[in-house]
Amino acid sequence: MTTAAADPGHRIDALLLDRWNRRPELPALISEDTVVTAGELRDRVLAAAAALRARGVGPGDRVAVYHERSVEFVVAVLGAVFAGAAHAAFDVHEPLRRTLGTIEDCAPRVLMTGPGLRSRFAGVPGPLVLGEEEYGAPPARDPDRRPRQDREPPHLHGSADDPAVVIYTSGSTGRPKAALISHRALVSRLRALQDTHRVDERDRMVHHTVCTFDMYLCELYWPLLAGAAVVIAAPGRQRDADYLAGLIRDHRITTFYCVVSLLDLFLLTRDPAERYDGLRQVLTGGEPLAPELVARFHARSTATLTNLYGPSECTIYCTAWVCPRDPDPGTVFIGTAIRDTELWILDEDGVPVAEGEPGELHIGGAGLALGYLNRPELTAERFLDAPPVRPDGRLYRSGDLVRSGPGGVLEFLGRVDGQVKIRGIRVEPGEIETTAARCAGVRQAVVVAHGSGSAKRLTAFVVPEEDAAGAGDAGGAGDGDLARSVREVLRARLPHYMVPSAIETVGELPLTANGKTDRLLLAEWAAKRAADAAAALPGKPLGSHTSQASHISQASQTSPEPPESLESVVSQVWCEVLEVARAGPDEDFFDLGGDSFKVVRVVEALRRRLGADIPLAALLTAPVLADFTEELRRVTEQETAQ
Repeated sequence: MTTAAADPGHRIDALLLDRWNRRPELPALISEDTVVTAGELRDRVLAAAAALRARGVGPGDRVAVYHERSVEFVVAVLGAVFAGAAHAAFDVHEPLRRTLGTIEDCAPRVLMTGPGLRSRFAGVPGPLVLGEEEYGAPPARDPDRRPRQDREPPHLHGSADDPAVVIYTSGSTGRPKAALISHRALVSRLRALQDTHRVDERDRMVHHTVCTFDMYLCELYWPLLAGAAVVIAAPGRQRDADYLAGLIRDHRITTFYCVVSLLDLFLLTRDPAERYDGLRQVLTGGEPLAPELVARFHARSTATLTNLYGPSECTIYCTAWVCPRDPDPGTVFIGTAIRDTELWILDEDGVPVAEGEPGELHIGGAGLALGYLNRPELTAERFLDAPPVRPDGRLYRSGDLVRSGPGGVLEFLGRVDGQVKIRGIRVEPGEIETTAARCAGVRQAVVVAHGSGSAKRLTAFVVPEEDAAGAGDAGGAGDGDLARSVREVLRARLPHYMVPSAIETVGELPLTANGKTDRLLLAEWAAKRAADAAAALPGKPLGSHTSQASHISQASQTSPEPPESLESVVSQVWCEVLEVARAGPDEDFFDLGGDSFKVVRVVEALRRRLGADIPLAALLTAPVLADFTEELRRVTEQETAQ
């Protein structure tokens, strides 16, 4: 199936400059009380590009951006593109060791960062580190609000096939892989979005997605290119439903993107009477969307809801489906091909399957990445040149199993391989397994996913070395220590969303009849153990979403809690969210199976029970129950004093 071709022969820098020059007075970026107009953003971006070019940056180069979400982050990524290079953004909250390894793989000519982060790279060999003070100072404004000729980028009329973005995804061998996205691909996707979900200078959109997920490109480039304003969410609050709801309300957001699990969080943790009618359109994706969630959204908003699908290798998305309001669908589809995109459903031999039969989705068109950075073998394996069904073209093997439904709309069936998505982010269990297997005392490690939708979780099964746990017998005295040791290593080396919720020590791994690890059986074990833990709870868990409105007494809200009482409240909430029978004062939230999604649920529940504005960072920085309780006491006492 193929859609009509677009004219993607433009560069994103040339299109942005034309937009800014036409309406320089429009607000472009809004960050708390700061408003940056299009003309001011243009001048800052051109100044940053000039600073990069002065240090030798040009076409074919890569620039690493290591910033918190901010105006400065936007200036840095756009400055790299206007200098003729491709930008690769890195999450400052991921383990530094992993980030340094990925930056080494990227081999950027320059790394752009802020004053508070620059010290992390002291003494580290690698690219030239350019601080915000060396490129980010707003230049003097020109009287005619036009860029001076000597700051005009020389690459505006370069090739549309030049790389513009480098986006890293998890790698099955333990080495993240980077897709190279061209100007042509990015412009094609932005035009497709504008065709079907038009925005203009009257619209506003939130930038809250982490920079390791390619939807952040949609949140930045699309509104800027269309003349809409970008409202920048504060760092670390991208999963804070209360905070984001406030942004949507206070800044009159009209277009909002979020992964499915965040949409679920909005509808389950906030007042069920709250409506989102100020929104005009909501786009979601990144993980399967359940019909029940669609129905709940439609009951609380007049906005359209569109389900998007597409791997990073195809630039943001390649299919879309507007979810019908009435009747609510029994099946949620990933949709049909967007403009300038072709889709093929093929069997194992590369032959098109019959209509309604499952097969692997192959994607072609202008949105395809150029390939993987420094990975020619992997590029050749996944990006097929002149395949039999398309001898004059190029297709990407998605690894996703789909089938064609009524009218050619596609239904997502799962993965052909073992890749999974956790809260919208693509994860290769092999990368986690490789990291875990390198831990001292571990002989083998297997990671499986269980559950569905926003409840999908990872469990790691580790087999100890013979001298680490009584000649490999499961249940040895050292098993708990080994699991804790593995968790500490994973937390230090991997992003939080890749750290399994549970780590189980086993004497040996079950095998299938042909001698392979029986991952299906391991997933069944993991699901059963999670269910057993939930069943052991004395009351109904918060996971049922029926007890989140519980409150402490009015008297306790107006005076500081006694230490025992506050610790008891915290322990109870942890038990409910983590689905464990006990949470003692020395227990670590993450050792009990916590993750970033559960952090949000704990903080949401405690905000309601304590009536205090508790920052998400409180639990991230103090994950031990006793320490977290002390932090809560400090926060509640400060609010009482005010």
